[in-house]
Amino acid sequence: MYRVPLSILRPTQITIGMDYVHAKALITARYTGTRLKRFMRDHAIRVVVGPHNALYIIDHHHWARAWVDLGYADAPVTVVADWHHLGGQRFWRKMQSRRWVHPFDDQGRRCSIDDLPSTLHGLVDDPYHSLAAFAQRAGAYRKPTRAFATFVWSDFLRKHVAAPDKEAGSFSLALLRAIKISRSKTAQRMPGYLGAKLP
Repeated sequence: MYRVPLSILRPTQITIGMDYVHAKALITARYTGTRLKRFMRDHAIRVVVGPHNALYIIDHHHWARAWVDLGYADAPVTVVADWHHLGGQRFWRKMQSRRWVHPFDDQGRRCSIDDLPSTLHGLVDDPYHSLAAFAQRAGAYRKPTRAFATFVWSDFLRKHVAAPDKEAGSFSLALLRAIKISRSKTAQRMPGYLGAKLP
């Protein structure tokens, strides 16, 4: 584990849940000094070293973006794989085979690898990522063991929950619906499904 500038980290997804990012920023802002350093180490950004030694985020995009928004210059990273020796096509094939890249837009449509943003500032808000994340934290389903499963839940909610707008209370109402549908039989084939019975 070592620290790197947040500005050099490259996302492997197009979208992010900005409401969830704001929550991560609020949590982080509670810490200062050595406690902040320890907290950030506990949530180190997982990366893969790619061609030209570029660092690609494969987990903790929300923490990374929250820290950028807080004005932090650098953050700890953990290198999961070093594929700097691979050419571009082989690198992306391996990333796709591991499900470490998610080129989907804010409508859930698959895009090209070329559409991935080059920096954390380029990530686009998809409210369904926030709904899926908060629903999971509220106990609607078990935390997925693989990062790609969060995209599965986001797409599931996209089909069953009307998108929240900017009106006061809209997100809260959408979240209530997301929790309810996630615990229903409609979601029984989803990863981490818990059912109606409380754990």
